[in-house]
Amino acid sequence: MRKIFGKESEVEKHSREHVELVFECVKKLKEIMPPFYMGEFDILDAKVIEMSILETKADEVRRVMEIEFFQGAFLPFDREDRIILAELVDNVADMTQEAAYGISLSRITFPPHYKDDFEELVDEVIDSIAVLKECIELLDVDLGQALKKAHEVEEREIKVDMIERRILKKLYQSYRDEEFGILRLIELKNMVTRLGNIVDQAEDASDRVPIIAAKRKG
Repeated sequence: MRKIFGKESEVEKHSREHVELVFECVKKLKEIMPPFYMGEFDILDAKVIEMSILETKADEVRRVMEIEFFQGAFLPFDREDRIILAELVDNVADMTQEAAYGISLSRITFPPHYKDDFEELVDEVIDSIAVLKECIELLDVDLGQALKKAHEVEEREIKVDMIERRILKKLYQSYRDEEFGILRLIELKNMVTRLGNIVDQAEDASDRVPIIAAKRKG
């Protein structure tokens, strides 16, 4: 296909660049959370700005891809799905930035005994997006393996959902036990939900891969 349709090589390169930038954006959570735990909000804010720069770069690459699709990259039956896929992958970065901004704006004192829970959640979020990245990179190399990675994203979403529910249950119990007040409960609950939503967005993106595969096989 690459030899017949010259646009493929460029748009495929940009697709890999796009998902790499999205992944780097998500990985920034590992740098954002420690200053949040410590209440070092100046450092946290600086890291959020760094994430915002990555998200903007990812958005710019996506726009370049849209122009390349418009100019004829990929067959018509594939083009629409690839545009939708790029938008869905971009939503992962958008949701990550939303989660980071929420953490930055909260200005709450983090309860230390929740650190392990939040670290587990963040690690699972990052690992899930790593699988999505592999899925996108395999799309033009090995469709079968891309499908397997898409299914793995779905499995990881279920795992993240279970972690999210466990933490939320624990948070409400802490509130009932008067370990902290309603404001901290609301802020921590929103953080957990937004972090979980990152993987929800990843699953939405991975759901597009079987559609692309089916059309190609058809």
